Amino acid sequence: MKKTLSLIITAALSMTVLCACTDTAAETTVIPDRESAPAAETEAASSFDPTITDDLQNLFDTGMEGFVGVNYEPELFLGVPADDPLGNSFLCVANVVSPDATPYWAIVTMEDVGSEVTITEIKVIDYAAASTDATVTFAEDNGEQLLGAWEPVTDIAIPEEVQNIDGHTFYEVLATQVVSGMNYSCLCYEDGQWEIVTVYVDTQGAASVTNIAALNF
Repeated sequence: MKKTLSLIITAALSMTVLCACTDTAAETTVIPDRESAPAAETEAASSFDPTITDDLQNLFDTGMEGFVGVNYEPELFLGVPADDPLGNSFLCVANVVSPDATPYWAIVTMEDVGSEVTITEIKVIDYAAASTDATVTFAEDNGEQLLGAWEPVTDIAIPEEVQNIDGHTFYEVLATQVVSGMNYSCLCYEDGQWEIVTVYVDTQGAASVTNIAALNF
């Protein structure tokens, strides 16, 4: 009888230990998933490709059909606006149909709904504000960009002294400002966020970042 009781107690203790181990294993299996979520988001952000694909070019061309007065040429795909899940935003070189017009940059957003593509917004960056503020604001038209003596530029490469400064990856120089040296307003993509990075280059060629403004289009 004592031997039988001992076996029953031993079996009960074994079951208790087994359950405890099973519960512990169940609790720990969710931890890697929680920890890997930020890494997955970071990987998705770093894999973003702003290249204008054939599909994006076709979408853009469809949306621009019948638009007159300014010719827009998409250079980079900026992505989907946070407040417009059906929207697609493009950084474009804008050429006003006029003999003396100077090309400038514009952000064109289009909604793709079924077979219909429509322009929802066209705006230009306020470079003067982007050189001092934390968030980029936009001007109503290209003429307002001249405030602060910032000049849009669409045909210059990233200067050697500006490239890779502070680890930033630049895509375009959008505007310049002549000071005692030169200010460059540069488009940058870091950690899933487009930014306007203002870089000052002194007369000796030394470069430094003077402002970073988030570009929320």
